[in-house]
Amino acid sequence: MAGIPAALRRRRSPFIGPRPFTAHDESLFFGRSDETRVLLELWRRNRLTILHSDAAAGKTSLLRAGLIPALRADDANVLPLGRATSCQVWPAPALPGSNPYVLTLLSSWDPEESPGRLAALSISEFVRGRQTHGGDGRPAPLFAAVDQAETFLRRPERDRGHRRRLLDELFQALVSRPDLRLLLAVRSDYLDDLRHVVKDADSPECVEYHLGPLTPEAAAVVVSRSAQAMRLHFPAAEVEELLEELRTIRDESGRATRLTRAIDPLLLQVAGAHLWRDPPGQDHSGSPRLRGEVDQALAGWCGRTLAAAAAEHELPPRELDGWLRRTLLHRGTSGPAPAAKLSDAFLHSLEDRHLITDARHNAGPDLRQRRLLDPLRRLDPGQWPQPPPDPAALLCAAVRARAEGEPGRAARLAHEAARVCPAKEMRVRADIETLLGNLCHERRAPDEAVARYLAAATLFEALNDCTSVGWMLAAIGRISLGQGRRSTAIDHMVAAVSRLPNDPVVRTGLGQALRAAGETMAALDVLSRVLERDNVPEARWTWNELAREQGAGGPPA
Repeated sequence: MAGIPAALRRRRSPFIGPRPFTAHDESLFFGRSDETRVLLELWRRNRLTILHSDAAAGKTSLLRAGLIPALRADDANVLPLGRATSCQVWPAPALPGSNPYVLTLLSSWDPEESPGRLAALSISEFVRGRQTHGGDGRPAPLFAAVDQAETFLRRPERDRGHRRRLLDELFQALVSRPDLRLLLAVRSDYLDDLRHVVKDADSPECVEYHLGPLTPEAAAVVVSRSAQAMRLHFPAAEVEELLEELRTIRDESGRATRLTRAIDPLLLQVAGAHLWRDPPGQDHSGSPRLRGEVDQALAGWCGRTLAAAAAEHELPPRELDGWLRRTLLHRGTSGPAPAAKLSDAFLHSLEDRHLITDARHNAGPDLRQRRLLDPLRRLDPGQWPQPPPDPAALLCAAVRARAEGEPGRAARLAHEAARVCPAKEMRVRADIETLLGNLCHERRAPDEAVARYLAAATLFEALNDCTSVGWMLAAIGRISLGQGRRSTAIDHMVAAVSRLPNDPVVRTGLGQALRAAGETMAALDVLSRVLERDNVPEARWTWNELAREQGAGGPPA
């Protein structure tokens, strides 16, 4: 824009783009002071708080850069932001019987703790272990938030038992731990689903808070204060011009038909990051030029979003473009006819990328923001940018495909991740091998799974990551035990314990291998030591069976 000297515009952009804010971005998080104050008060006063909004309104950013830092600044006992799904990969055979949703949630609340120790805990036990006391000796409130609750409200039917247990454990923790202050963040189109779960759980009374989009006044604060944080100055008239452009809906001829009442936070960040990029673009002042720049920014984001979703779900861009125009843009299309129905997983992918909403609605999905109509109409699928060869992103896509019940697609994505992964990125390569090992294990190819886990162990060894090496060895030991190779199982479990001497799940695996080899007293000794410190269900029932056979007393309390 005309009022910004070129030297200043070369500084870091005051806009972060389409990703959520983190605690590191707190100095650039503006426009939500009232919402932060009100929601903090609700979270402090209520045992269960539900934060809901339309997609991309900024729930994650508000939690990461607003609420949680504010609680920490007040010395409150607050956990990191929790999620029940992630791209983290553990060797599945090493954690038999664990609930992936509960384990992922507890790992997000305590990233430094061993997954084996977390797998042995219920949510109530985890909360009890994080209890602190105030100056009066009474338990201090423990603040815990779970983001993106819709991800475990909509998962495939095959995961229903795991999801039910996660929800049961969350609400059991609320009932049994009066000091717990739980906040669940969910999209508004899944709010009724969550309400039904809360009602069925007979949980403590909850309070709801709706986070709306930015008002024009709040959006102006975001732009002006973000500029000030970077020692920039945006003239008020140009800020107003930008915000009006982001509110303008146009018909197919390009004529403005109406203004929205609010500003979408995501579109503001996308446009702002494009307008004040580094190196800076051209002068943006003047309505025609500004409109072109904003449309270019939004079209670029839409193209990248559609290209990434199409690549992840192996969908031809022309087919997706045809579906997009018929379903969302209400225009005819040339070229191949779109598929009759896209998969639920793909529609959820577009939801999670904030392009569509109401994927489950009987009338079909809708475009999340009408401001995107004009850029999408002008977008040619032949010009969609190809996703860069990012092995970490491909690995995450493979993890999602596995969770969505598509192991074949997961394997293809993982193999592509391995193909493009540079040799120096050993940790990503090790995680890829671990995921491929899990996929082999699930299709009952134990020898292939062992080969993958051994490859991962070799990479982790090169990184001096003894903990991860131990988990790979534990997975191999469990597989060997299932194959009846008892001596091999013991060797690998002993090697795993040498690297993870205090992990209860790994030590339980050693006890199982010793039992299978007929080393009953040694197995009892190992399992007793586990139960002296940790309540591992597998260790307890195995100890009980062995004790009955030997006529021994009860297990350690």
